[in-house]
Amino acid sequence: MKSNKPILIVGHGLAGTILAHHIHQQNIEFQIWDSSPTHFTSSNAAGGIFNPITGRKLETTWLADEIFTYLFPYYQALEKKLNASFFFPMPLFRPFANAEMADWLNARRADIDNEFLDWKSNGVWVKKSGWVDVPNLLRSSQFFFREMGVFFDKEYVMGQTDISNFSHVIFCEGFHGMKNPLWSCLNFLPAKGELLKIKTAQADPNCILNKNGFLLPIGQDSFKVGATYRWDEFGSEPTVSAHEELKDKLAQFKVNDYFELEKMVGIRPATQDRRPFVGMHPEKPVGIFNGFGSKGVSLIPYFANEFVSELQGKKMVHPDASIRRFNHLFSI
Repeated sequence: MKSNKPILIVGHGLAGTILAHHIHQQNIEFQIWDSSPTHFTSSNAAGGIFNPITGRKLETTWLADEIFTYLFPYYQALEKKLNASFFFPMPLFRPFANAEMADWLNARRADIDNEFLDWKSNGVWVKKSGWVDVPNLLRSSQFFFREMGVFFDKEYVMGQTDISNFSHVIFCEGFHGMKNPLWSCLNFLPAKGELLKIKTAQADPNCILNKNGFLLPIGQDSFKVGATYRWDEFGSEPTVSAHEELKDKLAQFKVNDYFELEKMVGIRPATQDRRPFVGMHPEKPVGIFNGFGSKGVSLIPYFANEFVSELQGKKMVHPDASIRRFNHLFSI
């Protein structure tokens, strides 16, 4: 990438923020535009958990070795850069659902076992887990970028915004990206999620519980419990049905004495093939960095690094994440 013009990043959720930090790290000029229409995403309501194990069969997540090797030093360095605290490694415990599931998993332990698991009689401890305080990361980053003079409260209006002063425009719009006509051929599958923030003395403040939901300690006897999934409604208000589901999860975690602090709502920018959208449009100087679903905290740093490397001509984004997999659709 050889240009004297800056890159424009549209959106300042977790994806846009981490991408901006990677671009800044390479001494490439950029601007961030953020506006109120894109503020309702998943970032500010995120549980923020990172966890290398997925599913009832205790499988490692996609690219777990590469992603989690990158994740820890990256967030630790970003904390130092911003002089902020938002990265909290923490053990995660997954109790066996029942005796039958325990027997089934233990019988297959030799095939299932991996470096992230520590087996116990009643469940497994998952290593390299924890959580990121995403709102604090975003606040600290916005302050940093405003001080640099590169953060602007401006809305990008399709067909009206003059982009001639920029080398590239990269859209980091979360689920709002599905309304962007540039990406109409991409298979978004957004999912609404709701969480509860509570205060209780009945839960362990030193580990994350994960059993058909999560109970995440965030300090001072406060916890987040989540999360729900809906694919048919994307309003910004909490719903009665999700509230009841979250209370059921608390009962499952044997927490019945608690005070509700806040109801939280976000829309996950998930995709039909469960892989992100990373890369440049095949015919225009515009790109996308989106589609990270519920795994943004773990996936975004790794793929921000890959995307910036591709922009510099150093290496290609992983083919399963690159929007090159949809190149045949852009000309239709």
